[in-house]
Amino acid sequence: MEFDNGTNDFQIQSNQLHEAPLKKRIRSGANARERDRTQSVNSAFDVLRAMIPIDPPNRKLSKIETLQLATKYISHLSQILNSGEDSEQEHSFYDVCIFCLTNRINS
Repeated sequence: MEFDNGTNDFQIQSNQLHEAPLKKRIRSGANARERDRTQSVNSAFDVLRAMIPIDPPNRKLSKIETLQLATKYISHLSQILNSGEDSEQEHSFYDVCIFCLTNRINS
């Protein structure tokens, strides 16, 4: 056994060996929590995708498309609530509502 400046190299190596499994367990736990978080976020996006009327219905939207369409759909529903009805007269010839069209096609 060799001593360097009053420290025991063997003791230092022994401590490092015990710290390695601890760091691995901590990292493994963090990875598991991140997997759970990612699965939770993906499940929430799946629920949100199911709420948005799209055409074709089996098309899988990306996360950004889902958020953009959800925002537009909420805005559309707010306009319907504020106007009191969903009348075609309120839309100009060029103002086509994809949500209204989707509902008509699926009906």
